Amino acid sequence: MKYNFKTKQFSEIETAPKKLAIAGSDRDIDWDTLKTKTEQLVKVFNEIGIPNGHPVIIYGHKEYLFPLAILACIHSNTTYIPIDKIYPIDRIKKIIEKTGSQILINCSEETLDINIAITINSSFNTTVNFIPDYSNKIYGIPEDPLQYIMFTSGSTGEPKGVQITQNSILTFLNWAQKDFGFCSDDVFMNQAPFTFDVSLCDVLNSFSHGGTLVLNSTNIVKDQEAFFKRLVNYKCSVWTSTPSFAYLFLRHPDFNAEKIYTIKTFLFMGEELPNRTCSILKKSFNDVRILNAYGPTEATIVTTLVEITDDVISKYPMLPIGFPMPASKIVIEKLDPNDKEGELIIVGEHVSIGYFKNDELNKQKFFLHEGKRAFKTGDLAYYENEMVFCIGRNDDQVKMHGFRIELNEISNVLCKNDLISDAVTIALKRNNEVKKIVSFVIVKEPIQKEELNQHLVAFLNTTLPYYMIPGDLVTVGSFPYSTSHKIDKNKLIEDYLKQQFNN
Repeated sequence: MKYNFKTKQFSEIETAPKKLAIAGSDRDIDWDTLKTKTEQLVKVFNEIGIPNGHPVIIYGHKEYLFPLAILACIHSNTTYIPIDKIYPIDRIKKIIEKTGSQILINCSEETLDINIAITINSSFNTTVNFIPDYSNKIYGIPEDPLQYIMFTSGSTGEPKGVQITQNSILTFLNWAQKDFGFCSDDVFMNQAPFTFDVSLCDVLNSFSHGGTLVLNSTNIVKDQEAFFKRLVNYKCSVWTSTPSFAYLFLRHPDFNAEKIYTIKTFLFMGEELPNRTCSILKKSFNDVRILNAYGPTEATIVTTLVEITDDVISKYPMLPIGFPMPASKIVIEKLDPNDKEGELIIVGEHVSIGYFKNDELNKQKFFLHEGKRAFKTGDLAYYENEMVFCIGRNDDQVKMHGFRIELNEISNVLCKNDLISDAVTIALKRNNEVKKIVSFVIVKEPIQKEELNQHLVAFLNTTLPYYMIPGDLVTVGSFPYSTSHKIDKNKLIEDYLKQQFNN
């Protein structure tokens, strides 16, 4: 059995109805139960009378009901907003206030201190706290209904609501089903929060192929032995994550094909994939397939894809992000025609219709290119051998003392040193002017700070021009990570500045 997202129907229902569909943090359900419970939840939606386009909050973590509720919303043309319970209550309240959502599906067993008209619990029982007000709270257009609003962090501290329509999801799925190489036998390891669209890649691919979705809670992931055991017990074949998440396990002696023999594909997205990460994976998992994908939330999960083979690893120190999906176009907008790189612009039907109620930012980031929706990513990229290479954010390319500096280039050079296992480089600014370049490094073996600094500065001087040598090199035991499993650069800066102040 599988789900057809185009016809919005469960198909081949007579095939393996008892096959495992979702392994949640709370319970497992088969495909027959997934179909039955999805239809039951849709019935609850109909009884409530949710207007078209009105967003329903889905709250929880890695319970089986969370992806089931997503499927029910898609099945019934109901707009949804995913909210992970790792979010603070104040942020949740702010999203509810901003969107005017009147309905919340609580996938967890927790009692929420939230003022909302109607709640649906994990048993599909509804509680009417007060009469819902749907006035001026209907969004999207009938021809292409709004499917979800995913809130991401905004530079101003206010979350940005990315609006994705049904046609955008279908555009992504049409490509993924052909080029990602998944099948009904695949078991998808899911660990990213549902507020991060990396997680949606697993959900859509698993349901569309009739595979199995294995949800891994934060508590399970923190216990590496328990996590590895769960992967093997459920025979997970597809690992989807940010590179940073996989990096957390690279040093573990059991993170290899002998111990975790079920993994066949690593699918990376969400941030830059370091060459060294792939090199280690290839040694630990001999026959594994590594896929590198790129795309912001504003363009429905990912837009480019490439398989990272041994040849690609040896040929490109900085790995490509791949080939654009057939239904999209990647435009490199250069400030100077002589430049190699420029801002990466994504064009296609999978591009968001814009941020929720944020006209000013929409004017800056979204526009029409040859009649199709386009998004300015803020990433710097270039084409080589028909593939796209991303060299970081616009703000990763800075100017200091009149020189243009690529921060990622400094990090990549540092990682070539035998003493360094990972590095991140950040520009410290005051009044938008770069005052200092700081590189944070993780060392393979303990070493005195002065000795390390002397060694690294001498090493960098052999490769980089003098103006790219960091003003400070800071050794850290590990990098802080955000809830999306990306390196939290703001936290690195905050800790560094505190340390400087205390000294």
